[in-house]
Amino acid sequence: MTPTFYLGLGGQKCGSTWIQAYLARQSGSDFGRLGEYQVWEHTLGGVFARYKVAPPSTVERLRAKAKTSVGASEPAQHLRWRLQSDPEAYLDYFAGLLDRQGIVRTGDISPSYAALPPETLARIKQGFEQRGIAVKVLFSMRDPVDRIRSHMRMEMAKDRLPSSEDNTEPLRAFYAGAEAEARTRYDRTMTAIAQVFAPQDSHLCLFEELFTPKGIAALAQFAEVPVDADAGGQAVNARAKGSGLSEDIVAEIATHYRPVYEAVALRFPQIASLWASAKYALTSA
Repeated sequence: MTPTFYLGLGGQKCGSTWIQAYLARQSGSDFGRLGEYQVWEHTLGGVFARYKVAPPSTVERLRAKAKTSVGASEPAQHLRWRLQSDPEAYLDYFAGLLDRQGIVRTGDISPSYAALPPETLARIKQGFEQRGIAVKVLFSMRDPVDRIRSHMRMEMAKDRLPSSEDNTEPLRAFYAGAEAEARTRYDRTMTAIAQVFAPQDSHLCLFEELFTPKGIAALAQFAEVPVDADAGGQAVNARAKGSGLSEDIVAEIATHYRPVYEAVALRFPQIASLWASAKYALTSA
């Protein structure tokens, strides 16, 4: 197998943690120090600016140097800062993992990468290919209403939004904002992928099918790893949805994101039945 880097674009709350865990535990895999590297999205600014890591202090740099000099792991935030500071260091880091005996597979699956423009995707792809490393892209999509609701509950849990047992009014204030919009425009992500990657080098899937035997087999075939039929029962990073939603707010959100539904339906017409909210956005649903 050609040494391969898997670039995961999320989507957020769409099973990306599960995908990373599935691939990382396979023989021949080494996904390195971090679960999500979050190296590229801070350059977009806006809601992604918070991902930029502040430069470490002199003490922190000395501590990191001391740890790595004796073979210990580089501190996570120091590593993320170092990779953010130098794109070549990012490429060299994963190339170094692939240089290890028996390692043929590595990657960076960071949900916020769904917003990366084609230029950034091409930069990553070309950088690895110049090192003799193939690049394949992964992107999972979920019913936008469910994704946004789960996203909002996460923001509440992290104290970035006021907590509430009710979903409807907080969702009404959240769903069209920059934070939700940046991570729900699957149509834009699909367009960026198509501009940079050949069809055989991209795996797009639906969250609602990801954990089924068919979904697991499709991912395994794409990544050239064994099929683990029991993996679908392993919930990773699951988050409760909170209380139910009225049909009015579901219809409101789906209508707002109509271009997303229309674009995804061209590739996955089954969303008409798999996505409960699709009936409000697809005239044929």
